[in-house]
Amino acid sequence: MSPWIYDPQSGGSKVPPQIFEALCKKAETFSSGRAWYPRIQLKLRFKNQFCYVDTVEEGDGRLLPLCRLRHLATDGWSLALFTYSNDRYAPCVFPDGKWEGTFEAALEVCDPFII
Repeated sequence: MSPWIYDPQSGGSKVPPQIFEALCKKAETFSSGRAWYPRIQLKLRFKNQFCYVDTVEEGDGRLLPLCRLRHLATDGWSLALFTYSNDRYAPCVFPDGKWEGTFEAALEVCDPFII
């Protein structure tokens, strides 16, 4: 029998619909203080345990994937950045070296990749 190993890149719990609006407001608040806003905006999509963060540029209706957050706890998320070289989400650690962080910390990690 193999030992149990915690893996923040698997499992998770469904994102509760009652926090969708709060997360969208957090993304809007984060965006509004950035130099790339309002020319580029963040759009959130929710599916099961995932919150997908996409960007959309003014005048161009295409959604471009940025990252995928996996809901692990009330304020615990794991992060995977979208890699255009292979059209996949690649696991990413937070700046503190941990695999879990807050929604806002995940957006901070993504900030340099938005422009």
